[in-house]
Amino acid sequence: MRISSLGGDDARFDMTPMMDIVFQLIAFFMIVATYVTREKVEVDLPLAVNAAIAENQQGRVLISISVDGQVWAGSRPVTLDELSEEVRIWRETNDEARIVIRADQGNRYGVVKQVMKVCRDAGISDIIFSSLQPGGEG
Repeated sequence: MRISSLGGDDARFDMTPMMDIVFQLIAFFMIVATYVTREKVEVDLPLAVNAAIAENQQGRVLISISVDGQVWAGSRPVTLDELSEEVRIWRETNDEARIVIRADQGNRYGVVKQVMKVCRDAGISDIIFSSLQPGGEG
């Protein structure tokens, strides 16, 4: 008994639906990527001769302090009380939480000291200070 093929040699795979899906995915990721971009706080970092790029980037939380003393958690301005709560939550969710402080070189040390105290009170002792190497980035 012979089985006959209905399409014969003219059978084709229609690529149109697949191309539609691919273009929809591309459009989706392009739109989402614009919302994901981080707003970077402008900070004039101090120069340090011994500045080095840290090796382990995992578990880091960025805290920026602008020249006017405003504290930023990531890209969001916060008060010291809000920062204390956020640092405490970061510490509870990540045992190896590390803090990176980006303080403007024109900033008063008092604000940096308060941020360090907030971190210490939350149980985080691994604090890294961002700086620039003379003539380059650090």
